[in-house]
Amino acid sequence: MSKELVISGDDFGMSEAFNIGALRAWSEGSVSVLALMVNLPASLHAVELRNKNAPDAPLALHFNVVLGRPVSDPESIPSLVDEDGCFYRSSAWKSDNPENAKCKGDVYPQSEDIARELLAQIARFHDLTGEYPSHIDCHSVVVKPVAEALQDVAKALEIHCESCPRICPEIMRTCAECMPFGGDTERVQITSRGSTVQDWERDAFGVLECPYDIAVVHAHPGYIDQTLLDNTSLTLPRCRDLQTLTDPRVAAWLESNGIRLVTYEEVYPGGYQAPSHEAVERLKARFCM
Repeated sequence: MSKELVISGDDFGMSEAFNIGALRAWSEGSVSVLALMVNLPASLHAVELRNKNAPDAPLALHFNVVLGRPVSDPESIPSLVDEDGCFYRSSAWKSDNPENAKCKGDVYPQSEDIARELLAQIARFHDLTGEYPSHIDCHSVVVKPVAEALQDVAKALEIHCESCPRICPEIMRTCAECMPFGGDTERVQITSRGSTVQDWERDAFGVLECPYDIAVVHAHPGYIDQTLLDNTSLTLPRCRDLQTLTDPRVAAWLESNGIRLVTYEEVYPGGYQAPSHEAVERLKARFCM
């Protein structure tokens, strides 16, 4: 029996150069889904580039609350934004894990603010693409209020969410990120340096041992430009991810191990049924009261 795998190209929409590389990772490589950040200026470029060159490339929502300006009115989400109305960067957040090296600040969001911004980004996704996402995951930081809001919104709209893969068992099969040999520490190390062909060939992501119906691996394949250099510490490893995921040896390893690349829509046994516009608007009204 074949193994099913989602390889997500995260951060689609972060910058124009990155968008070009990310789309190449889908069209010429092993990426099976592009995860779109809808609140950033280059998100429109990302969607237009995809629509022109690869309209079949599946998109997920890469929910972002640590970079750029929100889709919501900043005054409606005070726990997420600074005095200029921009999101606090991840370094300013307080993590639930005291060992987290990234989050060393004291910002801790309210779940209601997260839900408001999530619903605004879902609506923005629809405005950009003409459809609602079949999957939601979160960029960079997930603390308890973020997970709670993601669960509430995803369950209400019956959209698969990686932080709560079992919330709708009658609709969704389990799907979770696979952990590598060394656990979360090695996963962070691979992200920080970029993946290599050898990482895939030694199954550093644990795809072959993953107990879930569908395994998920996140990557950041793309080119870099000044926008990206100014806004993230993860720079050159993105180029390595792109080189690796367009290397034919990775495709050959997947094939030799009977691994079939799929999209998030595979988690819906009866096929993905997008929420209605009315359902999204009702939920937005609930959190905006």
